[in-house]
Amino acid sequence: MERQQVRIDALANNLANVNSTGFKQILTRVAESGGQDVQDISPDGNARGISVAQRLTQGDAWARQPKLNLYLATDIRNGPVKATGRDTDVAIIGRGFFALQGEDGETYTRSGGFRLDETKTLVSPEGLPVLSDSGPIVIDGNDFDIKNDGTVMVDGASVGQLKLVDFADATKMEHLGSNRLRPPVDMEPQPVPPAEIAVAQGHLEGSNVNAIDTLVSMIEAQRAFEIQSKITMTEDEMLSKSVNKLPQVSG
Repeated sequence: MERQQVRIDALANNLANVNSTGFKQILTRVAESGGQDVQDISPDGNARGISVAQRLTQGDAWARQPKLNLYLATDIRNGPVKATGRDTDVAIIGRGFFALQGEDGETYTRSGGFRLDETKTLVSPEGLPVLSDSGPIVIDGNDFDIKNDGTVMVDGASVGQLKLVDFADATKMEHLGSNRLRPPVDMEPQPVPPAEIAVAQGHLEGSNVNAIDTLVSMIEAQRAFEIQSKITMTEDEMLSKSVNKLPQVSG
């Protein structure tokens, strides 16, 4: 029941962000304690080797496996890219994350809906500076352009290149809110090789959440939760009857 509740909470969060720019949906994963084998539960609710139907019809047996743990993972698959026409909107085509400067260090995002603040610095919607290879990006000029390789041009002169990084296992990144992600403390960001950098100015990447699949998965998880809840209640009633009636029979 606890695992199903975690799934429901994760799916509800995904559904709430179906229209959030650059949002990466949260997946639930099943793994054995101390083991290396991980079973992914995709947005359609299927784990490798365990179908939804099996879990619903054999929910009690599945839920009672003591060696299975459920944990969250970030789905890093790309979302759809759409044109916006705004110069400060940037979408990553392929791998990588934008780096943002925060009070507690760098955080990362795929959401490229940037803007210029009062100092003409390129910032996220929350006001965090977008980083280049040499620090925050200041657009102090009339003509502003971002090349496909991330080079930022102002009045025909380069003022830096967007800092794009990637991670050894980006699925372990933690959601911080506002479409920002943070890697585990033992995972250092690695620069995306120049040959693999590809961005599109005037475009935004959408959420990679499929609303229909997510809604169906929520219904399945809720049904599984209800079935397991009824099983627990039935067992509790049987135990209660046994405790109350057996002494009477013995007497």
